[in-house]
Amino acid sequence: MGTALLILLMALVIHYPRKSGPARIKREGEFDPPKIDVTFNGDYKEEMELDTGASLTQITEKMAKTLNVKKVGDTEFTFADGSKKKWPIGIVDSIEVGGAKEENVIVAINTDSNIKLLGQSFFGKHEVIIKTDVVEFRS
Repeated sequence: MGTALLILLMALVIHYPRKSGPARIKREGEFDPPKIDVTFNGDYKEEMELDTGASLTQITEKMAKTLNVKKVGDTEFTFADGSKKKWPIGIVDSIEVGGAKEENVIVAINTDSNIKLLGQSFFGKHEVIIKTDVVEFRS
């Protein structure tokens, strides 16, 4: 009985791997920002740049439509170069990465480009540790 239970548990771990643990960094070039896989609403995955300077997580219009984001207004953003843009903001049901999960996350909907940023609206309640090849999110 004990052996059968052990085999069953091993099979479950292999079939249903943990979502916790550090998020693997994908880099295209030596000086590119860290990109990590992010899960939205439990099953939709996107590769996003981790941006410690972004106040809100930024998604594309296409993502907003796919995720049925509830728009709650518009806000003006000031960028590092001093330029300003007004974008809609909305709420995503959940965002999960590296074992960290937040629900009802406010996001900016980028109407100008396909840039996707994971910002403070997701990881602001977590300690973020960026290593050479992984990002850790700790509560």
